[in-house]
Amino acid sequence: MTVYVMVMAICSGKEGCVEERKPGPTYATKEICMETARGMAPRKGVKFKCRRQQVQLIVPINIPHAAGLENVVSTDTKRQP
Repeated sequence: MTVYVMVMAICSGKEGCVEERKPGPTYATKEICMETARGMAPRKGVKFKCRRQQVQLIVPINIPHAAGLENVVSTDTKRQP
């Protein structure tokens, strides 16, 4: 599955540019990500870009059932003194 993340490219005259992932949500399409990036307040030396990122979905194969539980503890307050 492919999602898009926003990346900040921070550029200075001496050191060049450094890209850093902006903390926040992921986007389903590049268009939605770019629309959000256009809405960001402009800052000197900072550009917002959208990068594609692969996400692996983890799907459980074996799901334990309640019937498989062997030791069940009950706290029946009616019978306790």
